[in-house]
Order: sequence, then structure tokens, then C-alpha cells
Amino acid sequence: MNNTIKKIAVFFIFICSIFLQAQDFKPYKVKSGKIIYEKLKYSTHSGFSSIKGVNTSYSKQVPYVAEQVIYYWDEYGDIAFEETYKVSAFGGKLLPEKIKISERLWVNEHRYYFNVEKNKVSDDPFHLRIKCKENFQYYQIKDSWIETIYMGAEKTGTKKLLRKETDYYKIDNSHDLYAWKGLILKDESYTTNRNGDKRYNIDRAKVAVKIDTKAKIDKNIFNPKWLEKYLFYQKLDFNTIGGLLDAGQVLLKQAEENGLELKKGDIIIYVTSDTNLGKFQVLNIDNDNLIIKYVNYNSIGEVINQLDKLVIKSTFSCDLDQGAIYKNKIYRQDFKWSSFSKSALFPYCNLGFYLIKSSRVK
Repeated sequence: MNNTIKKIAVFFIFICSIFLQAQDFKPYKVKSGKIIYEKLKYSTHSGFSSIKGVNTSYSKQVPYVAEQVIYYWDEYGDIAFEETYKVSAFGGKLLPEKIKISERLWVNEHRYYFNVEKNKVSDDPFHLRIKCKENFQYYQIKDSWIETIYMGAEKTGTKKLLRKETDYYKIDNSHDLYAWKGLILKDESYTTNRNGDKRYNIDRAKVAVKIDTKAKIDKNIFNPKWLEKYLFYQKLDFNTIGGLLDAGQVLLKQAEENGLELKKGDIIIYVTSDTNLGKFQVLNIDNDNLIIKYVNYNSIGEVINQLDKLVIKSTFSCDLDQGAIYKNKIYRQDFKWSSFSKSALFPYCNLGFYLIKSSRVK
């Protein structure tokens, strides 16, 4: 009987352990909110001062606000989104208006980064989440993602920031953190000597200037349009392209002899001069340059050619099978792009180029 009870107890503990590890990672102790940060850079000001006839030199680090970051989170940090804006030029001269640089989304084990200027998305591992899940028991004991990520780091003091009692962590000689309920309110970086064992001047900092944990967060902010397009483009494989081609005009707009106007973000599927299927997306249209990324598939669905960035100049023809661009040569080329009067793609030899209509929806 005792053995039976022991077995049940062991099984119960095992099930509880699996259940706990299956729980979502919760880095913060606050369900949702919004933080506005200022990213500071430092310029060195040097000079001489004279006190009672004695001349001495001085050097000091003067901060200026280089960027503004707006950070949103929900589900205790399981999902987060941020926007970064440039607010001043080098040295601290304020811009007439802030310029959006990027957006980031943290969800599951992904960290998606959207470069606004280049209209480019990258997908990097969410290392914080992955490492805490890998060291789940340690994370539960410490109850701190900071002490799990930076093993050995311990809070050594407190400081008031935005009327919050933050925990101070000296990660190493080049890095300090101040956190409130798992939320970073101040992140400082320092220059060090070559060995990294001596701290010099502060180099940059990210400081919270406003925090709101009561405002209702719009859930749509965690589903940006650029992510929808990115994921849609990623899922466009050989079979999907074939299915879309069969769908015809319902979902697609074909490039005719008079050209297909292109816009930033457009996704095009096509048949090349070598009868390969493919896809490309317009990353940017910059003056006389069309910038795309593309992938070609052979008749059995294998990727045979791809580039993450292909720059095509106006009036130049392009061979997608070879990833080549030519001037005044059209034999076995796929299309010509022109920026005259309108940004348009002109197909050669009646080859099929089709705009996916939904990709142009804002």
C-alpha cells in the first residue's frame, strides 16, 4: 500500500513539474502597460578652467536624447511591442519632428524587427524567453529573468525611479540595470579598458521617463501589418504559388504590356523565362532604384535561386533565373522596370507576373 502511495506521489510530482514547465513564461509582475524611454548618448566636453591663477583641464560627459522608445506589453510580458524614433541629430540638435526608425515585436520565441526605412523584417530568436525556459527550475527559484539570464548577478541596492522602488544590478563593469517588478526602467552602458576589468565613462543609457500600468492597451498593436505581410511571404512556397495562379483574377492582377505599377510592400508571383515559378517583394523604390527580395523554385518545388536584396535601376532589364541585371539586352530576360511617369514593371515575352492584390492593402 505504501509503495502504491509513493508511486502516486511521484507521479503527481512529475505531472506538476510538466504542468509548471508548460506554463507561459511571465517575465513581469504587472499584466500590461506602456513605458516611454529616452535613449541617451553622451558627448565629451573638454576645456580649461582657471582657479586663483591655476589652470586645470577638465573633461565631462554631457548627455543628449538621441531616440525615443515607446514600449507596450501584455500578458505579464509574454508579448511586447515597441516603436523607436530618432529625435535628434548627432551631438543633440533636435530634429523638426521625430522620425520612426523601427518597430519590434516579441511573441512566443520570436523577436521580429522591422526596419522602417528599408521596409525589411528580420526574425531573431527571443533569447531571453528561450534561456529562461531552458533553465526553468532555476528561473522559478530566483523568480527573476534578470538573474536567470545573467547567472551570478544579484541585486545590490535600490533606487527610486518614477516613484518606483527599483532593484539595482551591476551585471558587469560595462552594464548596469534597474528593474521594477521585472520591467527595466534604466539600462546603462559604460566604456571599459581592454580587459574589461576597469570601468571608465558612461557611453549610453536608456531611461524610462513615463510608465502607465492602468491604460487599456489596444490588442491590434501586437499584430502589425508588416508582420502579416512577412509571414504571408514566408509561407508562399511552390505549391501555394501554383494554387494562387489557378485562382486567377480573383486574387491577382496580371502585368500587361503597358506595365504593372509597383508600390512599396507589393508581393508579386511569376513565371520566369526558364518556366520557373517564383515570388518577389518590393522592399523599396528609391529614386531610380527598385529594391526587391526574391525566390525561384524549379519544377519539383526546390529553391534554386534567391536573393534578400536585388537593386534594379530604371530602364534596366532583369533575369531572375540568374539574378542578373542588364542594360539594353532583352534576350531571355524576364522584365524591365521603369521609373518614368510611374514606377512600373514591363514583362517580356508575355511572361506571367501577378500582383497579389491583398499585399497592397494598408
